[in-house]
Amino acid sequence: MNDAAGRWLEDLGGRADGSDLPIEIAALAIRLRHLPAAEPAMPRLRVRTRSGRWAVLHASWMNTPASKAITVILEEAAPAQVAPLIMVAYGLTDREKTISAMVCLGLPTRQIAGLTTDTVQDHLKSVFDRTCVHSHGELVALILQRDYLPRAAAGDPLSPSGAFAVG
Repeated sequence: MNDAAGRWLEDLGGRADGSDLPIEIAALAIRLRHLPAAEPAMPRLRVRTRSGRWAVLHASWMNTPASKAITVILEEAAPAQVAPLIMVAYGLTDREKTISAMVCLGLPTRQIAGLTTDTVQDHLKSVFDRTCVHSHGELVALILQRDYLPRAAAGDPLSPSGAFAVG
């Protein structure tokens, strides 16, 4: 285990020495153990830590000479990895999520894929009502920056990735 992993484990509610793993890590390891051996994908999990950060955890098999162990990587979630969760939490429809994502990419209303400006405006009005914002900029701040700007303004740097093995 590296030092960053210990800090992440504590922030997830476990112990820095790995003696008490958070339930999210146990669930990720169980998921990996139940995947078919030929499955190439690494199971991933997005979680909110005790300090309010979003983390992404992913696991894969690590073959060592002594045994087969699971490696877990813990890292700061990028805003784009968290945005879908925030949109779901506000109860946005699939179309509203798509339009909101396009707004977050900086597209103006007239360039949002295959819809008339009036239709996009109707969807955005619904999104604004559900999220209690009034503009594209406020929507972007709500979805992408809510969890990142306060820490950046306080001088809190992003945490490095951590990794450890689970036997």
